[in-house]
Amino acid sequence: MRFYSTALALLALASTSFAELSVRVVNATAPGTSTAQVRGLPGQRVLLFISATEAPTTISELITLDINPLRQLAAEITLGLTLNAQGQANFSFATTGSLTGERLTFQAAALAPTPEVSNICRATYLSANTLGTALGTALSAFGDAFTLPDGRVALVGGAGPVVSAYDPCTQETQVIGVVPSANLFAARAQLADGRILVAGGIGTNGQPSAEAFVFDPATAIATALPPMAVPRLGAAAARRADGKIMVTGGIDTTSFADVAAFFGAIEATTELYDPVTNTFAAGPNMPEPKAFHTATVLNNNQILVAGGLGIVQFVGIPYVSNLGYVSNANGTSFGALPKVFTTGRFLHNATKLADGRVLVSGGLTADLGGVLKTGDVTQIAFTSIATTSLYSTSGFGSFSNGPVLSSPRALHSVAALNNGRALLCGGVSGALDIGAILSGTISLPAATATTELVSASATRLAPTMGAARVGGVAVSSPADGRAFLFGGGPTAIELYQP
Repeated sequence: MRFYSTALALLALASTSFAELSVRVVNATAPGTSTAQVRGLPGQRVLLFISATEAPTTISELITLDINPLRQLAAEITLGLTLNAQGQANFSFATTGSLTGERLTFQAAALAPTPEVSNICRATYLSANTLGTALGTALSAFGDAFTLPDGRVALVGGAGPVVSAYDPCTQETQVIGVVPSANLFAARAQLADGRILVAGGIGTNGQPSAEAFVFDPATAIATALPPMAVPRLGAAAARRADGKIMVTGGIDTTSFADVAAFFGAIEATTELYDPVTNTFAAGPNMPEPKAFHTATVLNNNQILVAGGLGIVQFVGIPYVSNLGYVSNANGTSFGALPKVFTTGRFLHNATKLADGRVLVSGGLTADLGGVLKTGDVTQIAFTSIATTSLYSTSGFGSFSNGPVLSSPRALHSVAALNNGRALLCGGVSGALDIGAILSGTISLPAATATTELVSASATRLAPTMGAARVGGVAVSSPADGRAFLFGGGPTAIELYQP
């Protein structure tokens, strides 16, 4: 070990400043290239170690690693890096197909200004356009995923009150707190400082709730807020340019046996959460009531609300909306003229693509003609759809028809990829038979494990997941552009390599 003691001693620098040494893998394609990024002090000399085995390994009297780079040590191969003026250095090497499906662990070490060992970062190697299984597990159903400032992904609302965080680098999931809310069909949005607002949903009494909380991942504290003005089930939320969260629509009471009362409880109102005062105030009314719709912040800071269940005001005619409305840039009012897209839908997905356009995909639609004529709720026929629409802010803003999906999908998850495409995952396909459900015979659309890639002009099948996922979440990692798939039934975490 004398060689390593001597080599590490040469790393000593006169600097007295400190920056935590860290490593992450920003590319793990095989065949292709693997790239590890090391961060620390500007000018700092570090050693980078790589291993397929994790075990405590002493390499000098001052440094003990969490991995065992046996071949590296036996061959006396020293991967020495000097961090640049920004305190960063990359190490890249070519990979072959033999690495596909394998996992390597990276760790860095330095002596100056004090002996220091970095975190470990695990890389699972995948070939292009494939799915693989990551380490760790996650429970999530009808929740949301938010990327935190430190690169972790917070999973909120998909496991009851439990909030978890997944670290793409270590591939580990950790419970980080509790939001004391039922969390089912609540509206959730992330504040500019990384905290997360959870508002409404189904309360513990089975009715829509007005309660709201702010969860801080940094402290694991959930702070109860003064309630909203009205309960909101199936509302949507988005952050305005001024940092306030706009909570839109939702259902304020539920009466499943009375169709008119159910649809009449859908809200056109909005409320604004102010993170400075920790209070809600009335926001601008939407031109139509909406529930189970989407709210998306556009690149011009406008907010697009699209689709959902609705009711024609003053007439009381329920419908599934094929309309979108756009707020002004300040989010203080909505334009009165609708943006029309193909086929009314709810429980769909709206995803902002890399070019700023919004992809509205799938969802459920319904023929309400029978229930309008008879008043019999069992006449409602919900069906999943395969159409998509693209919203662009060009000109006055409008929708255009997008490509037709390979199969109808609702309650699916979508991750926007860096290459401009979107990865659509799982969901359900088929009809929702209300009459059968109310009579005690559960008849639900079929869950699917398929995925597909959607661009502005085409769609094509992507790899099939290990199991069907319904109401899961998908999110792209800012570190390497891969998509992580969480929950929706399976607890295993899958990752997609574009």
